Amino acid sequence: MKNKLFILLLIVFALSCKKEEYVFDQSPDQRLNEALTKYQAALTSSPTGWKATVEPRAGGVYHYYFQFNSENRVFMFSDFDTTTARIRGESSYRLKALQQPSLIFDTYSYLHLLADPDAAVNGGSYGEGLSSDFEFTFENASEDSIVLTGRVNRTKLKLEKGTQADLDAWQNGVWLSILSFLNIQKIEHYFRRLTLGGNTYEIAVDPVGRIIRFQWVSGGILQTFTTGFSFSSNGVVLDSPLVNGSQTIETLSDFSWNQVAQTLQLSSGGLNGSITGAAAPLRVDLQAPQRWWQQAVTADSYWFSPQGFSTTGATDLFDIRSLDRYYYFIYWPGFSVDSDDLFAPIFLNETNDGLELQYGAAPEPGFTGDGKVIFDYLGMYGSYPSSGPALQSLQQLLIPEGYYLVQTGAATYDMVSAKDAKTWISWRLAQ
Repeated sequence: MKNKLFILLLIVFALSCKKEEYVFDQSPDQRLNEALTKYQAALTSSPTGWKATVEPRAGGVYHYYFQFNSENRVFMFSDFDTTTARIRGESSYRLKALQQPSLIFDTYSYLHLLADPDAAVNGGSYGEGLSSDFEFTFENASEDSIVLTGRVNRTKLKLEKGTQADLDAWQNGVWLSILSFLNIQKIEHYFRRLTLGGNTYEIAVDPVGRIIRFQWVSGGILQTFTTGFSFSSNGVVLDSPLVNGSQTIETLSDFSWNQVAQTLQLSSGGLNGSITGAAAPLRVDLQAPQRWWQQAVTADSYWFSPQGFSTTGATDLFDIRSLDRYYYFIYWPGFSVDSDDLFAPIFLNETNDGLELQYGAAPEPGFTGDGKVIFDYLGMYGSYPSSGPALQSLQQLLIPEGYYLVQTGAATYDMVSAKDAKTWISWRLAQ
């Protein structure tokens, strides 16, 4: 038995000492290096570059145009905004074996704008941006297309070989002209009105998520249609067409912005139209203010807004985020034992990771028959500042004209000044 065991151990030892053999003709490292060489050649094979689409995890579709050279430099345009569509950007890139062949954009570029954790850069979430990537693994590649996936957020990056005409559309300002559609965000009023072919629509655009919402009145009933959109060299393309009786809207194009008149001229389906500001909603939601207030009461919760009051061009109108350890502003219906409401900034506790209330105001909401909420001042909690962003926010809340409430989601509302619709605050229900 001992002899048999000794022979068995010799066999195992001999097998373990055999030279490593590969199922393939090459080692894994050799195959990875060969794949990297192949992908490098593919990226640089198109002298006119690559059309690209990027789909961040936060939503939306962004278009890019890349030109890779053999010195590991990449030149690019993007429809992120009018600057990236006008000025050619430059970055370095490299290919590396990170378990899989990977393409890494390793200096800050237009692609990094989507992933920047500062929400002020891209309109995304603080700490995450738009949950996009700048390191990608290759999924597949052919002569005319390459598909990659982000290593962290699984962002989809698709490249399609471009033509000289595709490149010229960026270099000659065609895409810049199309992105003038974003001037709609420069209209001072919260409410924006599209007039096209005798029809009037209220139009709201989310340039970050690339979502557009139309509202119109038909048969005395407010109709709502929401769809995604994307830019193309031919205009703004709706993911799904809007159908309103005999009118169908699939694309918007031929934009012309008049800053003085605050008007965006455009065309669609052979018709000329325009987008202008409005001081009131197309149809007031008469129950929205009471519904907004009651929803927080029913949920035993409160509404919060990280940036406080906004206006066109200033998402933080009173610079509330400049307050030391500021976290967000809240409105809490029925906060106190006397059921008084609370309007206050909330701060990070300096000794732990919790939140703290340092001071606040007690407003009393009044709901009007024409669909507004008007706040009266009852008093304060603690010592409310006599100047600065917190006081300015409170003064804004107490304007005598009151506010319209616009429901933007199951647990989100925008509260819009009924004075002129040029100031608003976006509320989200704390879960």
